[in-house]
Amino acid sequence: CGSCAGTGVKRSPVEIKIKVPTGINDGEVIRMVGQGEAMQGAIPGDLYIKIHVIPDKHIKREGNSLYQTLPVKLTDALLGAEYKIETLDGPVTIKVPANVQHNEVLRIKEKGVPVGNRRGDFLVKIDIELPTKLSRNAKKLIEELKGEGI
Repeated sequence: CGSCAGTGVKRSPVEIKIKVPTGINDGEVIRMVGQGEAMQGAIPGDLYIKIHVIPDKHIKREGNSLYQTLPVKLTDALLGAEYKIETLDGPVTIKVPANVQHNEVLRIKEKGVPVGNRRGDFLVKIDIELPTKLSRNAKKLIEELKGEGI
């Protein structure tokens, strides 16, 4: 016939639903038993689907843990503050402790990638931002702090 060109097989697109398991890694393959191609009168083969996970711009994944860099103002690093960050479960408030150090990592337990009945952690790396411009008053206050040995 014209639609199979005499091969006895007609190709046609089919839409199927796939359940992608949580925590799947880039490059992993999902096997759909009996959903592949078949010759006329034969048993269908299996369909293999290779997963490509698009990386997030701000959050990096390493195993089951997620990493994010958090820009923190100098005054907040010295005095402590609360910041909202986005996790897989939505926004979470994180307490940045007073005197936090640059590149220090804060851990939010069990807010990482879910795999089975366990979850990884969400790790927040502190990036203390220094001001690029200071007012006269700010310079004066910093000079006073310098005099205090800070």
